[in-house]
Amino acid sequence: MDTHDSEPRWYCLRSQPRRQNFAAAHLRSLEIEVFNPQLRLRRASRLGPVWRTVPLFPNYLFARFILQEAYRRARYSLGVSDIVRFGHRWAEVSSVEIAGLKERWNDRDALEVPDRLAVGDEVVLAGGLFHGESARVVALLPARQRVRVLLEFLGGVKEAEVDSAAVLPQVSHPLAV
Repeated sequence: MDTHDSEPRWYCLRSQPRRQNFAAAHLRSLEIEVFNPQLRLRRASRLGPVWRTVPLFPNYLFARFILQEAYRRARYSLGVSDIVRFGHRWAEVSSVEIAGLKERWNDRDALEVPDRLAVGDEVVLAGGLFHGESARVVALLPARQRVRVLLEFLGGVKEAEVDSAAVLPQVSHPLAV
């Protein structure tokens, strides 16, 4: 541990699996500043699309503290697995990087990832008969809140019109917007 540092710095902490929000809340209760960026996006379910909140960095969060003074409180906080380090070097995160992320999040708990559809997009259908099926957007019909798609069905490629709320973009990474 560096003993010469008396300025608070941002550190990357690893949480226990699926306990990231719990760890963030507990650190805050110990008066440690925390940044735990989340994304709010639509996901397919059997009942149709539902909004879910997922961490931007699963099992990782950022906390700002003076290492020498708050090491034990942070490291042994409920829900925290460890403070990340690379060999003997602590995983410090620049204040500039955190400020950039915080600016994008604008004091919100979660940043909503908009569903942007365009003709030619690969999509996934949610809920109903075609749940989980991949399709390609052929036309957007905003006046009727419908989307015309091409999908493989009954041994061939068929065109179908579906409710726009049941069409989710196929995204390989949640930030690929």
